[in-house]
Amino acid sequence: MKEQRKNLVKYIIPSMLGNVCLFLLTIVDGMFVGNGVGPNALGAVSLAMPFVMLVSAITSLLNIGGVAVASVRFGRGDTKGANQAFMHSLSANAVVFALVSATGILFSHQIAALLGANDTYVQMVSDYIHWYSVFLLPTAIFYCLNTFARNDGNPNISLITSITVTACNIFGDWLFVYPLKMGIAGAAIATGIATTIGLFVALSHYIRKKGNLRIQKFHFELPLLRKIMLRGVPEMIAQFANPITTFSMNRILITYLGDLSVNAFSVISYAASLFASLMYGLAGGLQPLYGQSYGAKDDKSLRYYFRSGQRLALIGGLCIWALTFVLAKPACILFGAEEAAIEIVKASMPKYCLNYVFAASSSVIGAYLFSTKRTPYAITLNVCRSLVFNSVCINLLPHLFGYEFVWFTVAVAEASCFVIASVLRKVSERNGIIYK
Repeated sequence: MKEQRKNLVKYIIPSMLGNVCLFLLTIVDGMFVGNGVGPNALGAVSLAMPFVMLVSAITSLLNIGGVAVASVRFGRGDTKGANQAFMHSLSANAVVFALVSATGILFSHQIAALLGANDTYVQMVSDYIHWYSVFLLPTAIFYCLNTFARNDGNPNISLITSITVTACNIFGDWLFVYPLKMGIAGAAIATGIATTIGLFVALSHYIRKKGNLRIQKFHFELPLLRKIMLRGVPEMIAQFANPITTFSMNRILITYLGDLSVNAFSVISYAASLFASLMYGLAGGLQPLYGQSYGAKDDKSLRYYFRSGQRLALIGGLCIWALTFVLAKPACILFGAEEAAIEIVKASMPKYCLNYVFAASSSVIGAYLFSTKRTPYAITLNVCRSLVFNSVCINLLPHLFGYEFVWFTVAVAEASCFVIASVLRKVSERNGIIYK
């Protein structure tokens, strides 16, 4: 067990810290936008988040699916096969995000309107989406290289690149928002430049040959690309939870509780993104351990990593929820929220963030299922989490229990999904773990 404990520390801590740094990109944008441009600009960034989160979902499809395949092949000792999976993911990122980038640049105004931006927000949302899209291709390549480096036995490079990107983004936000006075567009440009710099840092892992993966010519295999995408579907669906939740929350808030509640929710969303980064960092750190143990048919290690992940998820979720009772007002000050929104944030943040008590455990179970070739179970779980329960609870329960109940709806949805996750895991192992 000593070796397994070392692996937990080796993979989970860099993954969680790296994820926190990357999510700080969004939080830093919010700080500079809220203080340097104004509270309406903060609301505009919140309205643009479903587009950003959609990009994240596509990234998960191509990258998480690839590393899931590669980690199992590493566990089997098949380095050549792992490199094939890497090159297929990298190439798919280049093609897909060239198209997504062009769409965001050319149709930013239409996308802003589709996201529900009214006259107060539409131009600012459009500006943010336009400039965010300009840098989408290097950003996508950066995330791909960074994710695979972690699975290539070098989790520390992921942390180094994340710190580099965050530091560059902080400086860029200050430069573009304050001295250059480029407003919300400046925040998007700063993020794009920072991730482009991160791309070159992540490349060092491959140029210096720190692991087994190489950027090289490869033979395209359509069945392998299908396998990667299939294995990535559960995490892609999981990523849709954020844009669907944000879109549904914004719709209810702007319709029934007013612009002030939208601005308050933007503050809560920024704080929640930090909490989510810890949750996804835990699941991301466990993923290569699950995959490699499964590929090696090491039943003892696999079960140890799962039990440890569940304990860490429960403790972490409870700690996050407890922190919300003291972080609400500092978060408002940090993001420059107007005085009237502070009381809303203080009252609503603990209600909204109660969901992480359950969501962290569900994410760990989801990573466990898709990393061990139980894709149908993982898809079922993440469809419930992302496409069904969040949307239904947010859009239905406020009409039954009053519109202020909207702040509890995500917790209700995640609690229901945790029960489903636990049942699916037990059903999938009713005859023990089956190695394929």
